[in-house]
Amino acid sequence: MVHLCPVCNGLIALHEECPYCVGPLDDSGRLYDYYEKYSPYREIDDAKLSNGVSDALHHHCLHLGWCTQCNREHVLAVEEWDEAALFFYADK
Repeated sequence: MVHLCPVCNGLIALHEECPYCVGPLDDSGRLYDYYEKYSPYREIDDAKLSNGVSDALHHHCLHLGWCTQCNREHVLAVEEWDEAALFFYADK
C-alpha cells in the first residue's frame, strides 16, 4: 500500500504548537534532509530504514518544527496518508 506525507506534498499545512511556550511551530522540512550533505536526494523510504526510528513501520514522516518565540526545534511525526485518506481528501 502506498503512503505519502500530506505536508510534504502540499495537501495540508503543518499546525503544531511548541510544547514549551505553546507558540506556533514553523515547518522546517523533513528531518531526513538534515542528516548529511546528500540526504535531500536519498529515497524517502531508504532514509526511514536507516534512521533508528520506527517511522517506516508506523507510516510517519518526521518533520523539524522551529519555534520562533523560544528558538527551539522539535521533531514532529506527521501521519502519512494511504489511498483511502487521499480518496476522502479528494472528495472534499
